[in-house]
Amino acid sequence: MAMNPAYRFVFLVIVLLSFGAAGSQDRTPVCPRDTDGFAAMQKKVEARDPVAETELASCYDLGQHVKPNGQESIRWLTEAADQGYGPAQYELGRIYLYGRGVPADYAKALQWEQKAAEQGDPRAQRDLAFMYERGFGVKADPAQAAEWNRKAAAQGHPEAQTQLARALDEGDGVAKNPSEARQWYAKAASQHDPAAQLELARKLAAEPNCAEAIHWYKEAATNGQPVAMYELGGLYQSAKCGARKDHAFTWFTIGARFGSVESKAEAEKLEGTLTSAEKKQAHLNAEQWIKKHPGADEKEDEEEKR
Repeated sequence: MAMNPAYRFVFLVIVLLSFGAAGSQDRTPVCPRDTDGFAAMQKKVEARDPVAETELASCYDLGQHVKPNGQESIRWLTEAADQGYGPAQYELGRIYLYGRGVPADYAKALQWEQKAAEQGDPRAQRDLAFMYERGFGVKADPAQAAEWNRKAAAQGHPEAQTQLARALDEGDGVAKNPSEARQWYAKAASQHDPAAQLELARKLAAEPNCAEAIHWYKEAATNGQPVAMYELGGLYQSAKCGARKDHAFTWFTIGARFGSVESKAEAEKLEGTLTSAEKKQAHLNAEQWIKKHPGADEKEDEEEKR
């Protein structure tokens, strides 16, 4: 059975993201690129090496050295997962969680994600927290979600750090602790998590700490948050940060270009209050930023799309 090309692409994206989101011990092996490496891998597969079996699953996902075949990929992942190999358990859990090539099956997803999470894989710990957040395969349980997010966050998983921070901010499943929440937002923001960057900017703007707030709003904007563009424009409008209408207009213009209706409305209001020179410079600044950051369209991860 040939695998949908979109599924193969998503698998590759997830594997690549896994390298950034977790430590080296939690990376999922991928198909060898060269033929000699593939031949060596096949010999290890014959000896039931779970790492090699996981690599072979990747080959079938990507159609590399073999014809793409989703069922074969799942078969080899299952062989490796049954031997207790955490990265294979994690990948298998993801397949059942998101229904990649097979119908979504939250019971099987829970089974494999839990096994990988208990072995300390922060990616699986975050997935497990996500399932408890949404009630996928389990009864929604904010306390369990916070517990698994904390385990993943302690290992440096940025999304888990952001979700734990939110729980601490709201007292959702854990005792409310804005101070600790701020620390986790800062950790995730430093790892380029746009949601954390936005929340950190908001907190800094409320103090106000204008220089730091502006920095993190700009970081969030660069990482695809049109709402950060809008709020940064608003910050520049406020007296507490100097009331720079030209800067505000620049960011509202940028936000409008990236789909923010609110930014477009504010830009239209401000335009009539600026001189011709100010408008010209603001438009130039906006065009330069957009040219430098052409990919700053809003991006959502798989969990946020659900």
